[in-house]
Order: sequence, then C-alpha cells, then structure tokens
Amino acid sequence: MNSTFKNISSREYFVNLIQQINGCEAYVVRYGQPILYTKYRGMEFSDQKVTSQFVRLNDHAIDVTMESVVDEFIKSFDSLVSTTANRVNWGTDGGKSSRIDPLFKLFDSFVHAVHNLTLLEKNNDDSLMGKRFSIKNINITKQSTQLEFLVDGHLNIIGLYPSKKKGRIEILFGNASIANAIVSLMKQ
Repeated sequence: MNSTFKNISSREYFVNLIQQINGCEAYVVRYGQPILYTKYRGMEFSDQKVTSQFVRLNDHAIDVTMESVVDEFIKSFDSLVSTTANRVNWGTDGGKSSRIDPLFKLFDSFVHAVHNLTLLEKNNDDSLMGKRFSIKNINITKQSTQLEFLVDGHLNIIGLYPSKKKGRIEILFGNASIANAIVSLMKQ
C-alpha cells in the first residue's frame, strides 16, 4: 500500500488507514518525490522490497513464491508470514474513537472474491485454480484506491471508491473474465 506524500488530504487519509491496521505504521520513501508506504511489525514494504505470488494447485496445495533483490528480506518476510500471531488485522480502531474506514470492507470483499475464484474448477473461465496470482500495488488517495493485481502475469486494475454510495467498485484495466468475476463477487 502506498500514497502520495505531497497531497495533504491523501497523506492524512493514508495515515488514518494505516493506524487501523494492528502493528502497522507509515513511513516515507524518496524516489525523486516522497511516497508513503507501510511498515508492518518493523518491516518496511515498498515496490522494490518483495513480491509474492500464489497458485492454488488443487484443493489441498497452494504454491507460494517470494522474490526480492535483498536475500535477508525474504528470510524476514517468510518468518513474519509463517507465524499466525502476525496475521494482519485491519479495520481496527486501536482503542481510538475514530470510525473504521469502509475501504477495509472492500478489501475484505476482494480477498473473499479471490478465495472463492480459486475454488472453482480449472475448466471454468472465471477460475483462478492453477493460475499465478499476486497483488502488485495498492495506491491510495483520499477519493479513490487503485488495486493492481496480476493473474498469470497479466495486469488488472480495480478502482475502489469507499465514499460513494453507488459505483464503489469498477474495472479500470485488465482481463475481462477474471476482473469481471472478482468485481461481481465483490458487489454481492
């Protein structure tokens, strides 16, 4: 997850979101212009740190691949995700009186949609069974979020608009079948 640092309203929105994830905080990376990224349980994440992908091979096996230009980061990341105590809990208020952001409901619906599509038989056009899946990026601004994900190396982008009453989810780019199936499940 990342956001622009220069836009004050986007920066404040991002920091508020990050505060609703247990063990998470924001930090600044300077790639020419400053960008806010997440730090989870002390590990700093950015586009260059790590990529992970999974393939559901069958009902009982999931192949997970992690890549990074920094070997130590893979070991640390593997240790972090291998412990159930480090499970990400988002949409918590951390004892604050702030409102839980509706974007987390959209994230939950995305995760459930992807999970459900991995359970479909391989011969179904909407199935993710046997296909390599990864989240590439989540760019957050005050008014919209672009969730970028790859299916077998093909980029898909879904726009999420948590403050809208209607049209909260739309396909911005990608494979019509898989992206449509994810969006349809998210809207249910």
